[in-house]
Amino acid sequence: MIIAVFFLIASAMIAYGITYYLEQKAKQYKIKSFLEGKMQINFSFFHEILGAFGKGQQREIRDKFEDAGIYNRELLRYYTPIKLGLLALSVIGILLFVHETKEMMLSFMAAIITVIVIPDMYLAWRKKKLIEKNSRQLPYMIDMMAVCVQTGMTLEAAFRYLGDELKSFDKDLCYQIRKTSDAAEVKGMEAALVDLTKRVPTPQVRSFALTLTQNIQYGTSVAPVLSDLAEDFRNEQILVMEEKIGKLAAKMSAPLILFIMFPIVILILAPGITRMMTGN
Repeated sequence: MIIAVFFLIASAMIAYGITYYLEQKAKQYKIKSFLEGKMQINFSFFHEILGAFGKGQQREIRDKFEDAGIYNRELLRYYTPIKLGLLALSVIGILLFVHETKEMMLSFMAAIITVIVIPDMYLAWRKKKLIEKNSRQLPYMIDMMAVCVQTGMTLEAAFRYLGDELKSFDKDLCYQIRKTSDAAEVKGMEAALVDLTKRVPTPQVRSFALTLTQNIQYGTSVAPVLSDLAEDFRNEQILVMEEKIGKLAAKMSAPLILFIMFPIVILILAPGITRMMTGN
């Protein structure tokens, strides 16, 4: 009887302890959820405030970022506020520490160029490099598309498949293909190819888009044409590389003359000139 009562009391204490522990955990979870929700609300409010700056230019900034290979759209809301904030700090620093009018004007011009112009120049430079990179990688993508078409895929299905499979190969080219695939579902493949030639305005991309457009309009067999097109692009890249190698000798002549010929002339003439100056 005593043992049964002992087990009953022990079971009740264990049950109470487990219940108390679970209640405390539930309370902590509610407090944590409340605080995290509040932080998320505060951060979202902060994001909305930042997004209000330059809201009318969001589309233009987004296009600049995408053309430059920056696909994180969260950075868009910070671009204009950061530029304005840096410009304001620069103006305050100039007003506090620069007192002469001429130096102040030069400092203002330098601040405007540094904060406003240089970031846009950097994005334009990245866009140019990205276009060249996409053009270099295009033959490999065309070969893969030719294989997809030979297996029986339509052009739309091939674009959709390559838009998913090219991530590990080249994320920038993959983004362009995926964007073309998404546009083709909305307004048709021909219009999507026209948009592709506008985003990547190179002769290679225009030839690729024209080949696919002719296939869509006239129903010609596109797989062998794509293979020939990829081979032509590779040969063109080889010719460009050979041309650069041929120009390398002419470009190296100026450094050779400047850094090798002049020192050799000085080394040859220096002893005689030194003896003449010393009278020996």
